[in-house]
Formats: sequence, structure tokens, C-alpha cells
Amino acid sequence: MRVAVVGAGAMGSLFAARLALAGEDVTLVSRPSPHLEIIQQAGLTLVENDGSRQAVPIPATRDPIGVSGADLVILLIKAWATAEAISAIRPYLSAATVILTLQNGLGNQQAIRDALGDGAPQPILVGVTSQAALRETPGVVHHAGTGPTRIGGGREPSETMRRAVARLLTAAGIPTDDVTNIEWWIWQKVAINVAINGLTALMGEANGALLRDDELRLAARTLANEVAAVAASQGFDLGDIVLAVEEVVAATAANRSSMLRDLETGSRTEVEAIHFAVLDVAAVAGVDVPATRVVSALLKHREGHAARQTTDHTRNRNVLV
Repeated sequence: MRVAVVGAGAMGSLFAARLALAGEDVTLVSRPSPHLEIIQQAGLTLVENDGSRQAVPIPATRDPIGVSGADLVILLIKAWATAEAISAIRPYLSAATVILTLQNGLGNQQAIRDALGDGAPQPILVGVTSQAALRETPGVVHHAGTGPTRIGGGREPSETMRRAVARLLTAAGIPTDDVTNIEWWIWQKVAINVAINGLTALMGEANGALLRDDELRLAARTLANEVAAVAASQGFDLGDIVLAVEEVVAATAANRSSMLRDLETGSRTEVEAIHFAVLDVAAVAGVDVPATRVVSALLKHREGHAARQTTDHTRNRNVLV
């Protein structure tokens, strides 16, 4: 199976590296960046949790034609970049190309379908992953944590194709299950992201702070329960979501959430796809989510402030140069 991974962030780089190490025909496609240039010149340096490092040669390109001939395209980009990315690669997709989104948030399958256009034949798989990765410096990615990946997609991809994709990823060291209730898993991950990512981003702290401080722990529980109530309004009982959140916090205590890292670099966050998407569903369902609403507003404010700071810093640096 020929694979194209779209997005050379930490997760896209990790998936491409694992597939390359397994001997798969994989190409990494992404926007121009120093990270991509280093991969093109010297390969990706993959750092394992035990500290060992290896250089992984990965064919990489900034040209969307890199997806040509791919049987599977894995989208590992920010949710807000979906329309632009799909528009760029769409001319090079075959009718049989399967698109797998492992993006955060709600509504990714529909966003891809909208970007492909009416009548587009490409089947879409949806998934969530518990793998964790951190891009330390350009060209270097730390595989910070392992966990299951789950994929599904209703009737779009055939069962044979879904299972083939699950086997491909599992053989590459990314344990993956084909599940029939992928929407449940998406809602669970959204609840976890709302509870962890937003609070840690606002605090500027690693995930473990949510268990060390009783007030922060209560805040995370409140947010998780609000999202669980919204999920329940859509027919998904998330069970003991507080336990699920706290297990993730304990397992990733030293990690800094992607939303926090985005704020630190002045990058656009995924608050719309995660927090505001929950608010949209809650409004239609008539579910009150006051804590989520406050955190969403604060994140949006911080995002704009962080972006302005980064712009000012870059402007001052250019003047000095």
C-alpha cells in the first residue's frame, strides 16, 4: 500500500517515520518549513522514550503532487487547515484513494467531504490516536508516548479496506483497531482535550499540574462532565469520563499539550474545532456548558495575544538584523 502523510508536525512526522521504518512506501507532504528541509536533506531524527535516537530517511516534499498514486492519505494537520490542504491535494487523488483523518476535534469527516466537493468518490476514514509526539527542534521529533489508535468510517470505506489500514499501522508499531463506534471515541477524546488542553494552555503548565492542584483538578472534572453531557445529548454515554481524563493526565504528566505549545509559539490553536465545536452542539441541544464557554473565550483571547506578541518579536528581531 502506498501511503502519503499530509502534515509534517510532530504527529505527521512520527507516523511517516514509523511507516518508513516498517519498509512501507510512504511520502511526507507538507508546507515549506525548516523542519521539512532538514528531513529532505538528512532524514528525520526520531527520539524514543528511552533516549535512543535514529535517523529515518523519509521521502518528503512541499509539492501536493506527492500524494499522487497513494492508496491511503493520512491527514495529520490542524483542523483549521483542512480546506486549504484538501484543495491542494485534490487534483492528485485517485477515485480509490482512502483518506484517513486523525485530526483533533469534531466535524473533520464533513469538513473533508465539503472540501472534496459534491460527488467526490474518495472514501473517508475517521480516527483518534493516543500516540504522543513532540517536535523538539527542526528535524527532531520525540515519540513521547504510546497508546491505541482507533479508526472507523461507517459505510464509506469497505470493511476490507478498514482492516487493511489497521493492519498496516499496527505492523508499523502503531497499534490500531477498526471499530464500529468511532463517534464514541471521538467524543471521548474531545472531552479529554477540552479538560486538559485548554486548562494547561491557559496556565502555561505541563499536564501533571491538573492532578497536583485540587482546584485545577476540579476544573478539569467540571469541563469533562460538561462535554460528557453534550455527548449524551447526541446519544453517546461516555461513562466515567473523569477517570479517563485523570488516567491520561497521569500518563502524560510531563507533557505540554499541543494547545499550550501553539500559544507559546504564537500559532493558531484548535480551539474552534475542539471547544467551540462543543459549544455549537451544546447550543443546538440546549445543554448548558458555562465552564466550557468561559475557557473557550479565554483561549481565543490568549490566542490573539500570543499571535501579536510573536509578530512583534519577529518585527523587532528583523529590525535588529
